[in-house]
Amino acid sequence: MNPALKDKLRPLCRFFGSDQAFRSIYICTFFLASLCLIRDYFYIAAGVLMIWGTALAAYKIIVRKQLSRMRNKRLIVMFLGFAVLTNVIHCKTHFFDNMYIVVYMGLCFFFFYGLHAGKCKSRCRRETAMLLDFLLAGTTVIMTAGLVLLVMYPSGFEIGGDAFAIHENRFVGIIFNANVTAFYSLMGIIICNIMWAMKNASGRLSIVGRIWYIVCFSVNGLALILTDSNDALLFMIVYGCFIAFYVLFKGFRPTVLNLVFRIIAFALACIIIASALIAVRTLVQQGVAYLFTISKPVAPAVQSVPGVKIPQPAPSAPPTTFEHQNTNIDSGRFVIWRQSVGLFKEFPVFGIGKQNIVDYGKYYLGGLRYGDFHNGLITIIISYGLVGFFIFMVLAIAIAKVMLKAIFRYRNENRRDGRVLMYITAFCTAYCAYSMFEVALLVDLSYRVLIFWLMIGLALSYTDSYERRALLHHENLPLRSREIYAFAAQYAAK
Repeated sequence: MNPALKDKLRPLCRFFGSDQAFRSIYICTFFLASLCLIRDYFYIAAGVLMIWGTALAAYKIIVRKQLSRMRNKRLIVMFLGFAVLTNVIHCKTHFFDNMYIVVYMGLCFFFFYGLHAGKCKSRCRRETAMLLDFLLAGTTVIMTAGLVLLVMYPSGFEIGGDAFAIHENRFVGIIFNANVTAFYSLMGIIICNIMWAMKNASGRLSIVGRIWYIVCFSVNGLALILTDSNDALLFMIVYGCFIAFYVLFKGFRPTVLNLVFRIIAFALACIIIASALIAVRTLVQQGVAYLFTISKPVAPAVQSVPGVKIPQPAPSAPPTTFEHQNTNIDSGRFVIWRQSVGLFKEFPVFGIGKQNIVDYGKYYLGGLRYGDFHNGLITIIISYGLVGFFIFMVLAIAIAKVMLKAIFRYRNENRRDGRVLMYITAFCTAYCAYSMFEVALLVDLSYRVLIFWLMIGLALSYTDSYERRALLHHENLPLRSREIYAFAAQYAAK
């Protein structure tokens, strides 16, 4: 090859061969997919990116041996292999669509969960921090645009069948669904918390940065409240309760009196957190609704004139209260969860594949109320049976064990890092509770799944560093072993 042409192609090859470049573009594409005006172009972009990701993953696995550095790699390979086997068994229906889901899960595992497998942990964390800052800025802009539309059109409006500002008495902004809007604003709040701690620990949190994070927190918090999402409310309650659990039990001494005291204190903290969040949501919703009511122009009184027919004014839209119109608190989830039992009895071991749920539901159950079960674990067990569910749960328990062990055993290290790992663990715990009411755990093509596995990969990058430092300072190891671990720790810190 011509050396001049080779020099010109080198930056391009470096870009397309970069994990960080693919990860950033992929998650940003899914991030924009929920916007009403861009949603139609998402599948084309996702298909092109999937080809790039598959080729890049194959290169990293075969040539760079990056899979060997991933935690729980055997469980991941077993789960994906069993998912392929399930699709082969049900190859007559939606085989390629189901294989698309398997490839998507593989990309989640390799590029997002596998973030911790990078050789330089500190560089991976810096790149992830830049990506999170970008997502926070995008979320804040989207929520600000939605709130501006809400002020201009308090009753909402539609374009091409898509609702803007208000839909079914709940804030949606420029996203098509109030629950999705709630998750975006929720992630804005969580990212503010994590990035504040991360930059404060490194001494890079300036006054301008503090003001920026406070503004982002306020805008996303207001948007979250106006969506009236019960799933998001549960998320925030669990998130706050986990932080309270950590504070109360981080220095626990195993005595009966101490244990009883901390359990009672934790129960009271949970009650206070839940009550405070519910009260704040109710008060803010009522306050904003009242502002819209008093700012609404009042039609002038018209006196009747004998013999003159006065046209009646058009009926005005009902006042917006930002509360669910559907008074059923489960929103029909109990019905579809009972329906899932019927499909499980038909295919308990191997499952049916994610994309076959609707068709098999029509054939065996006469139809499903929704296209999915609004529960991450139920969706996995129906899609890949007991075997796939068992492998996934073993993987989940292994990850949870590592993260919990790190935040409680390496408390000093976590404190030095601004308790970032503790906040990420609180997020993952709250997300697991959230996924019990949404499909977003693994098999959903959405920004929610990608950000969840990205956070897990970021958390494992911290746990790996903590474990290396602990081995480095382990006095019982032979001198030669300590030298090896010292070299590994210095190499990982580069």
